This record gives sequence, structure tokens and C-alpha cells, in this order.
Amino acid sequence: MKQARDAILHADQAVYLEGLEPPRDPLLREIEADAAARGLPISDPEVASFLAITARARAPRLVVELGTNVGYGAIVLARAAGPDAKVLTVERSEAHCTTARRYIERAGLTRQIEVHEGAAIPFLEGLAGGIELAYVDCVKEEYSRYLELLVPRLGDRGVIVADNVLWRGHVARREVPESERVRTTALRDFNESIVKHPALRAVVLPLGDGVAYAVKR
Repeated sequence: MKQARDAILHADQAVYLEGLEPPRDPLLREIEADAAARGLPISDPEVASFLAITARARAPRLVVELGTNVGYGAIVLARAAGPDAKVLTVERSEAHCTTARRYIERAGLTRQIEVHEGAAIPFLEGLAGGIELAYVDCVKEEYSRYLELLVPRLGDRGVIVADNVLWRGHVARREVPESERVRTTALRDFNESIVKHPALRAVVLPLGDGVAYAVKR
């Protein structure tokens, strides 16, 4: 179940595309239902499909996820990347980490996925490099800093995927609610930075709430 309306698509188009999504397995459906019941922002199903396709095509050995939440994205990425991949994911909520580890164990992926409790920036600063796929779905105000830290740590043809970059459509609007101005400004800055970064080839896609996709040149 989607958490919110799409930022760009008309309602009928969004419903049609959602209907094309293949059924998720029981565990992913359970995580989706759990997140919806608790109001937790996990990836939309079509974004999860995009992540799976990206991971399958890239076949990364090292995947980094910023923003574990309850483990939905990490499970999707680990399954698609294959048994030789390692997924390092970070989440500052102790409760979310506990839930994520429980779901990851049920998925049979404890060998592949490491859940780190803490803030994303110091976690990234502690990584040496060799990241082949990074998924960003964390603190929106910090997206530009994540980008600064990720690019030099990307391996050859490394990929960055960032979710929620249209932020409910606010990034394209002149009038933004006061409560959303800081996040909206931060995401506008991030979108400009990732698309114009000299080390990347990037595009913003109208998937879900907006997905930025970049490949290291």
C-alpha cells in the first residue's frame, strides 16, 4: 500500500501503474501493512521495484542504505543484489533497528544485511569506500551532505538512488507551507547538486514522491 499520493502523476495514472506492480511476497506485504498501520514512511512499491531492478542490473558487492526504517528497502536490495552482496544500513531509531533486524532474520538475510544504529553522517564518514550502490531515504535536510560524502566513496560506475526528492510536489511550487520550507529548500539544493555534479550523470524521475538516479562517470 502506498503511503501518499504521487507527486506528479494524475490519480488515474498512479492507480493504473500501481495495478501493474507484481504482487509482493507475504513478508513484504506484512511489512507494508505494518508500516501503513504505524504511519511509517517506507518506500512505495514501485520505488522498491526500481531498487530491485537497479540492484539486479548492477550486481553490487557493497550496498549502503541511509535510513533503514523497518528494513523494507534493505530486504529488497539484498534479495535483488544476490547472495554475494553485503548491505550496510543505518537507522538512528533503536526501535526501528530492532524491528528491522527481526524482519531481516525472518527473510533469512542476517548474513547479508548489517543494521547499524546511529546517525547517517558519522556512519558515512566512517566508511572507506568501494560503495557500488547507495540508497538514500533518510533526513531530508542532510541529503546534500550525504551526496558530498558518497561521491568520493563510490566505486567505478557506482550508483546513487535517492527517494522523496520531489517532497510531495513542494520542490516545484512557489508557495510552500512554513513547516516544509527547510526540507523543501534542502531538497531543491540536493536536486541541483546531483544533476549538475561533475562526477555524476543523474536524472530525477517521477516515481512515487520523486527519485533521483545517478551513476558515477
